[in-house]
Amino acid sequence: MSIDSLTNQISSMDREIYSLQQQLHSIDNRLIAKRKEENGLLDRISKEKDLTRVVSLQRDQIRKGQEVTAIEKEKSNKEKTIHDKEKKRYDLIQQRSKEEQRERDKTKKEHLELLKLQQEISRERNYDAIYFQQLSLPKQPTAVFRTYDVFVSHASEDKDFVDPFVEALEEKGLSVWYDTTIMQVGMSLRRAIDKGLTNSRFGIVVLSQHFFKKEWPQKELDALFSKEFDGTEVILPLWHNISKDQVQAHSRLLADKIALSTAQYTIAELVDKIAAVVKG
Repeated sequence: MSIDSLTNQISSMDREIYSLQQQLHSIDNRLIAKRKEENGLLDRISKEKDLTRVVSLQRDQIRKGQEVTAIEKEKSNKEKTIHDKEKKRYDLIQQRSKEEQRERDKTKKEHLELLKLQQEISRERNYDAIYFQQLSLPKQPTAVFRTYDVFVSHASEDKDFVDPFVEALEEKGLSVWYDTTIMQVGMSLRRAIDKGLTNSRFGIVVLSQHFFKKEWPQKELDALFSKEFDGTEVILPLWHNISKDQVQAHSRLLADKIALSTAQYTIAELVDKIAAVVKG
């Protein structure tokens, strides 16, 4: 059960317990009044001289005693209900604490995995530099060494949206690393993506169901996360035909980021909002 769901249940339980406590307070007031009436009859019986009147008062006193007993039973049942609700509330709080700890452990694990990825990328870059020095090979084409405003990470199945989106970004005056326009014959895809990620100020991540099923886009996302270790926000999430709950199922870190949705904005509106951040 999610933390939000548990929190909602605890709040609902708090409201129920408060309502029951108010009812119990009302029962206490009724019980005090009935006991006072019963004691008043007993006092009158002790002072009454007329036998017929004494018998009548005793009948009234018996009825009042029965009413007191009924109210006391009602009070006992209400107290038991409150006790059961408070126990359930305590259990929910304990369950929520466990879920929160599980989320903290998950986040810690993700951070450790990102740190490991960053270290692997750093080692690979050092190896590449030594490799090129030893073989005296030329560097990759200059296109991948440019500085870009944004890197667009996406699944190939979403190109029907991404192609016009990238075109609109470029028309807005942004320099975009996009595989369709950057890659040339003979280029290493892995090295080109690595350089593009390194030399891009921001990373637009088009999150979709296709994205989370692909290995390459998620590796690009991991590399972008590694750039945020110094506290700089570089990831600009874009939800494409996917909900927050679906994103959260894959990554709570991503779900917590402020994102734009293709269901809410047109391509032109999305580009305007992104340009405001990049040029800001």
